Amino acid sequence: MMLFVLTPELRKALKEPLGRLVRGEIPEPYLKIKGELERARHVVTVGDVVTENVLKVGIKPSLAIYDHRTKRREYTPDIETGAVVMTVQNPPGTITKALLNAIKKGFGLAERGRRVYIKVNGEEDLAAIPAVLYAPEGTLVLYGQPDEGVVLIRVTPECKLKCGKLMSKMEVVRDGD
Repeated sequence: MMLFVLTPELRKALKEPLGRLVRGEIPEPYLKIKGELERARHVVTVGDVVTENVLKVGIKPSLAIYDHRTKRREYTPDIETGAVVMTVQNPPGTITKALLNAIKKGFGLAERGRRVYIKVNGEEDLAAIPAVLYAPEGTLVLYGQPDEGVVLIRVTPECKLKCGKLMSKMEVVRDGD
């Protein structure tokens, strides 16, 4: 199995939001961006709380990536049914080939009108990076910034380049493959 592993330097860099930080107490940030979400080609949510809150304001994400945990505690998000569900292994601080493949496949299905939920066994914290890489332009990717709000990334060629550079700085580990 191939893993992309977060380095200590990259961990520091990722404390900065990858997109626009929309501050406020829940549900404020989601209400502020609801119009943008409604107009987006696709909406991708990363994280249980983000997914749950996007659904609460009436938006159904094309792709939702979650791990049943928030702030290191068990969490069962209130998410709707009717989506294709994939399950992948992804240890904390990594991006696995399985997660990359699920996201890529998810966008293929989303382009055909299906909604896809990727349930991660492990941690989904870094999933916004490959989500941006595989997303069609015009997609909005959202992830939570703990205790601050939600980060909104509009997928553009520049944004894809930035995420590609982040992935290239990760340590690549081949685990018996």
